[in-house]
Amino acid sequence: MSISLKVSKQKINILLSTLNFVLIFIGFQLVTSAFLPAHSDMDVITRSVTMPYRIFTLILALLVIIINIKNKEQSFYPVALVAFLFFWVILIIRIFYDTNIRTDIEFGDVSKIWAYIFGICIPAIFSIIKSYKYIDLEKSFWIILTLSAFTFLLIIFKNNALLGADAAMSGRHVGNAAISTISFGHLGATGIILGVFALLVMKPTWFYKVLCIFLIITGIFFMLRAGSRGPVMALGAVLFFWIFAQAKNFTLGIFGLITVYFLTVIFMSEIFDLIGEVSPILEGRLRMTLDTEGFGSRDIYYTKALEYFFANPILGGQFAIIFEDGSFDYSHNLILDALIGMGVIGGLVLTYFLLVALIRSTNLVKNKNTDYWVGLLLVQQIAFNLASGAFYYNSVLSALLVLIFLKYRKNKY
Repeated sequence: MSISLKVSKQKINILLSTLNFVLIFIGFQLVTSAFLPAHSDMDVITRSVTMPYRIFTLILALLVIIINIKNKEQSFYPVALVAFLFFWVILIIRIFYDTNIRTDIEFGDVSKIWAYIFGICIPAIFSIIKSYKYIDLEKSFWIILTLSAFTFLLIIFKNNALLGADAAMSGRHVGNAAISTISFGHLGATGIILGVFALLVMKPTWFYKVLCIFLIITGIFFMLRAGSRGPVMALGAVLFFWIFAQAKNFTLGIFGLITVYFLTVIFMSEIFDLIGEVSPILEGRLRMTLDTEGFGSRDIYYTKALEYFFANPILGGQFAIIFEDGSFDYSHNLILDALIGMGVIGGLVLTYFLLVALIRSTNLVKNKNTDYWVGLLLVQQIAFNLASGAFYYNSVLSALLVLIFLKYRKNKY
């Protein structure tokens, strides 16, 4: 094979691997914002856009895997990646056993779960495993940032409910017919993280500085309009992590966290008042969380999950919570989901690989690696699944974990 042909194949590999990585983060939001209305009660309209897009990304992920199938891999995978893959295996076995073999409990339609697992998450995981060496992370960052800004523009122009005179009083808002309030809030939080990171670390041109400022301001607006507490808490978690990881040593990191915490407490009333100007419902929900009412409806899930765990603490009892009317749902907490489905064993495995990923992410920040935006987004996604969502629905979290386990295995990073 000629040298020029090898170079061409490598360029194609880099292009496809990078595109696959980028679409995991912003592709769904971009496509749905471009082709779907802001609101729709008809699932067929939503599926007419989301299904072709999911098929396209699945084909792309499989293509990336095929292109790299013969590439030599390292002689062994990091222990954290092995633990991560093992967790996925026992999770899939648990869901299959609960929904297809057991007769003492009955779940409703779980086709959506299998579609996410085998159509989105697993292809994303193995495409990153095979292609991580060819992903151009610097280009990925700027492409994700640019496409996020374009997505924000589409949402502003198409979702008139966000800017209406009564928007602040009309409750929680969605990004479009396919982006829920929680996902919409996290989209805004991601825009804030990317914009701030670019301004502080990447030294952007004047054009990108304007783009970053737009992302930050609009991201704050979207996050508050969404009216969901999770994205706000996730953004706070990223801020605390960033401050701690930037410190020269553990003592300074703790001091920085305590300082920010007390400043937040001191100015809490003013912060809530500002939030209330944009989203009164979010202000009320945040105040409720800090008062005796706790997390509201989330408390029901947490209580049920703990009951299930204590009934089967070693291997877990079932992967989801079943309610009296026959419906089922995840516990809205990443760790509780692992405990009820796989018991202490699953909980320990999950805790292990999450801690390894957070330590690696901390090292990236401390060593001023310009790729540490990956670690910041990882913290956001972990916080996302600690307050809502389920592990098997979050392909972004899985992709970030795989990338960090493989690309940043040594402390020198």
